[in-house]
Amino acid sequence: MKRPFSALTVLMPLLLMPGANAFAYVDPGTGSMILQVILGGFAALAVVGKLYWHRFIAFFRRGKSGNSHSDSESDSGID
Repeated sequence: MKRPFSALTVLMPLLLMPGANAFAYVDPGTGSMILQVILGGFAALAVVGKLYWHRFIAFFRRGKSGNSHSDSESDSGID
């Protein structure tokens, strides 16, 4: 039975080979930049979640009678 060729059979020996020392330096600014990107991503997810929260809730409330948006307009006296 012939075994299919996969990328894993090629990449695994390369990943197991020892690498040379890099002697690289990462300054403190790099760490704070990475932290800023992570925190910015969480903030963006929070904003997107807030924008779509009403749509998410409305999806589960479709079975109930009436539309809450039209009810609030009639209560406020807007014609």
